[in-house]
Parts: sequence; structure tokens; C-alpha cells
Amino acid sequence: MIIRLLWRFLCLFFPWLVLLIHDNPGGALIVLIMQATLIGWIPATIWALRTVHEFQPAFAKKERTKKT
Repeated sequence: MIIRLLWRFLCLFFPWLVLLIHDNPGGALIVLIMQATLIGWIPATIWALRTVHEFQPAFAKKERTKKT
């Protein structure tokens, strides 16, 4: 729960960092340029949220297998 909240916080305020963490330096650069304008901030945040959403099912599955 707290990890999800942290990821959402990062997506909202630092979307370029989220893409950089998920090994997408080209996307991180594009998002950083998009963040320079207020209009580009919303698509950058959506892109980061989508990236985190695609990553979380794999992470959750990995955590479930550890517990059993």
C-alpha cells in the first residue's frame, strides 16, 4: 500500500525519474522536456503511471511466490 503511494507520488512529481528507474533513458529525457511546460506535465504523468502499472503485476506475482 505504501509502496503504491510512493510510486504514485513519484509519477505525479517526478515522472522522468520513474521512467529512468524502469530503464528507459530516452523516454525519461522526453518526459523531462515535456515537464518543462505545464501542458506536457499531464501526459508525462500519465506515461509514468502507465509504466508503473505495467511493472506492478510482475512485482506482485514475484512477491506472492516468495510468501508461499
